[in-house]
Amino acid sequence: MRGKSAGRRPDPLPPDFEPALYLDLNADVAMAIEAGAIASAQEHYRLFGRREGRPYRPPAASAALGGGIAGPGTYRYPYGTWPDLPPIAFAAPRPGPEDARIAHRLIAAWRSGAGRSPVQADSEGMWAARTQGFSAFHGALRHGDAGVLADLLNNLFQSHLAHGIAMGRTMATLARHAPDPFAASWCDRLLRLSEALGLAPIRSPEQGEFAAPLAGTLAHHGEPARIEAELGFPLAFPDVGAPFGVRYGAGILPEHAFSHAYAAWRIGQLGSFERVVEIGGGFGGLAWFLRRPGRRYTILDLPFTNVLQGWFLLKAGLDVSLAGEPEAAVRVLPWWEIERDETYDLAINQDSLPEMPPETAAMYIARIRAIAPLFCSINQEAAAPNTDAFRQVVVPDLVARDGGYRRLSRNLFWMRDGYVEEIYARR
Repeated sequence: MRGKSAGRRPDPLPPDFEPALYLDLNADVAMAIEAGAIASAQEHYRLFGRREGRPYRPPAASAALGGGIAGPGTYRYPYGTWPDLPPIAFAAPRPGPEDARIAHRLIAAWRSGAGRSPVQADSEGMWAARTQGFSAFHGALRHGDAGVLADLLNNLFQSHLAHGIAMGRTMATLARHAPDPFAASWCDRLLRLSEALGLAPIRSPEQGEFAAPLAGTLAHHGEPARIEAELGFPLAFPDVGAPFGVRYGAGILPEHAFSHAYAAWRIGQLGSFERVVEIGGGFGGLAWFLRRPGRRYTILDLPFTNVLQGWFLLKAGLDVSLAGEPEAAVRVLPWWEIERDETYDLAINQDSLPEMPPETAAMYIARIRAIAPLFCSINQEAAAPNTDAFRQVVVPDLVARDGGYRRLSRNLFWMRDGYVEEIYARR
């Protein structure tokens, strides 16, 4: 999103412009308003939104599945339709008697790291807006308001707090207005997982009708018992943070869970690691699927994201410790704790290194080599613009410049087009 432009004559608003809906559909604009960078939804659209092609109303799903909602990279094959598309289900926030206790712990942990970060907020690349927007969230942390914090986090996956780490408020808004493309996208991820596990055959564009609609029902392509037997763990998502997706098994399974479950399965194929560290843990989804008796799992991330991870994993019932607490099986810590004098069996980074400032990403690559003999990377390599100051980094380039690794494997990521999974060993 661009900043203010002095002297530019603002464009008029469309007659059906709704400010609240515009902010629902444009998370970065909502964050910029909270951070004070722009005055209102109306001002942003007049000055920038029209020229940038910003949506101010949900696009309609057309006869070609997806219409203006789902891009060409959404689906594994060029399907025209899925049979028997399932409905999208939205969980309601689930407050509980444990909320106040968890929220107070999160506030104490956040405060223990406040002011101790070695870098300033404006040097955190794409994630800088998280430390400047979300006034209600940060106000609850600063003022110790456990009730407000719990209310916000109970609706995590349908709010902008999840933007960039899960589907969030924008995707929830689109899914409510045009559910079929999202149901088809969810089914596509289920099919990808079935293919990766060897439970469904891969179509070949050189043989037969590659683009024909799928035959059979959703259950035929992704029966829970078969998939879970192959994964070696339940494909179940906790009822935490108001997730939305498709009812699968006993609960709602959000689309982003498929990538985490697949990554957990691939890591399980590498070995039964007792000590695992994840750099940039999202909302804690991979930690959820990698939970095992006897495993010690550490997440290192921005303090803002630590709050989301701590909430999700604690509400899900895991044994979790936060910054400043006695250590538990799962530790959620600020990123600078990577300098601790301890080692791990495996380090993981999924979908975050490219979004860091180059010097920060290079620091992580060097430090990972020092603390773990194996490094699993699942990231994109687009080198797209990150901020006005730099472009996104590419993990193999960082590794090559570091010089301390040898690559053991490199494969396309089954669950998401444009992503690569790599395993590196320390030299």
